[in-house]
Amino acid sequence: MLQEIFEALDEWAKAANRENLDEGMLPLGKCLIQVVGQTALLEAKLDLNLAVTADVDVHQQLEYTFRKKFEELLKEHGKFLDPVGHEAWMPDETKYKTIFKGRHVEGAIAEPEFVLISKALKAPKRNRDLIAEYLAGRPTDLFYQLAKKYKVPLEGFVK
Repeated sequence: MLQEIFEALDEWAKAANRENLDEGMLPLGKCLIQVVGQTALLEAKLDLNLAVTADVDVHQQLEYTFRKKFEELLKEHGKFLDPVGHEAWMPDETKYKTIFKGRHVEGAIAEPEFVLISKALKAPKRNRDLIAEYLAGRPTDLFYQLAKKYKVPLEGFVK
């Protein structure tokens, strides 16, 4: 779903720039959208039972024009941009996977280990079942390294 939205946003930016140039206005710049939270996990297509969510958390503030169009495109898919999503804590070293790169828009999702550590550290009660399910599978070494670094008490998630 996000890739489709990023593509539509890029096409809109191309058209807006043609119009801006025709009218002697400055063109739009480039836009980087880094999605975190549950939507990033859903887009990563993990083998976990993930609750579907309507809100989309973006790690950084977006320039007004891009944000408004992004919100409009999300709404068409039954989603909305979380107004405080940019306040979500993510590890400093969070890595992002680019899922779309156009002329004006680049869209990426946070790698799952970073999202899961964020959820385990900042909202452990709400994410207890999710983290327990992840731990019952095959957690990556990166996940364990992050848990150690950020002192996430993983034993609290094991039943």
